[in-house]
Amino acid sequence: IADSASGSPHQVSLTGTGTESLASLSPGSLSFGNQLVGTTSAAQPVTLTNTGTATMSISSIAASADYAQTNNCGNSVLAGSSCTISVTFTPTAAGVRTGALTITDSAAGSPQTVALSGTGIAPAVRLSPGSLSFGDQLVGTSSAAQTLTLTNSGTATLNISSIAAGGDYAATNDCRGSLAAALSCTIQ
Repeated sequence: IADSASGSPHQVSLTGTGTESLASLSPGSLSFGNQLVGTTSAAQPVTLTNTGTATMSISSIAASADYAQTNNCGNSVLAGSSCTISVTFTPTAAGVRTGALTITDSAAGSPQTVALSGTGIAPAVRLSPGSLSFGDQLVGTSSAAQTLTLTNSGTATLNISSIAAGGDYAATNDCRGSLAAALSCTIQ
């Protein structure tokens, strides 16, 4: 303090420690692989650690699109502490599905994100030909068999619960209980 008193300037020692919260996420990305459309994957964990020296306040934790999260973080994470965020994947369509886990908090660099990826898979039925015409047939007699090919043109196993012909028609087939992707069976 500079003043007119003797001994000017006067000094007072000041000390202090700066504090801040710092967020660390592990892992930085999650890959869920193949998941049947409309079903939920096993949860995968993300650890959020406050590596700083001050309590980190959490405003929100959100997962996008085909992903969901639950966590034990509460509204804050103390300095040097961690919490766990569990992420699941429920694809709504076939194909690659990307998203992000976003944590908005008081730490430097907020919001923090974790990249999310997975692939939705689903069976798909293709019948060839699209129709069969048997022409004229004498009542009470059976026609020659015609072949219909059932192909799973999807990306997941097709589970076949039954194949039946109705009315005046009968069918036999070599289709077993399931048909892997890209495979075919025949119906006579």
